[in-house]
Amino acid sequence: MHSLSKMNAIVRYGNFWRTPKLADTGIGACDRPYLFYICHHPNISQDTLSDALFVNKSSVARRLAHLEKQGYVTRTPDEGDRRVLLVSPTQKALALLPLLREMSHEWNEIITRGFSEEELNVFSDLVARAYANAQQKVKELPK
Repeated sequence: MHSLSKMNAIVRYGNFWRTPKLADTGIGACDRPYLFYICHHPNISQDTLSDALFVNKSSVARRLAHLEKQGYVTRTPDEGDRRVLLVSPTQKALALLPLLREMSHEWNEIITRGFSEEELNVFSDLVARAYANAQQKVKELPK
């Protein structure tokens, strides 16, 4: 298996690992990045969230509808442009944030178990470079 396929598999394994831990919350592992971002960027527009998470706008709208129904976010029209919906975390989302952070920390510990400090630094640098390369390539796409 190519290393990039393995990276994708690590993400999927992480989602499988998180799913039972989130079972009592009404959300799934795929909701975690949304909640993290919204909690750290309240009053974000759906379009900006879509760009930040690299997810198409219709998928963002569906996830947000689910999170709103579960009581984790609110969506309100922007006073300056009523076509724009601003997304904010509820107290319920903010209360869940420590669990989400703990899970992320624990998963990072799991996948880097046995790495030396030097290996952790090299791994982090390589992932950051791969991310920057991917980000640059997507920015070059025609709009």
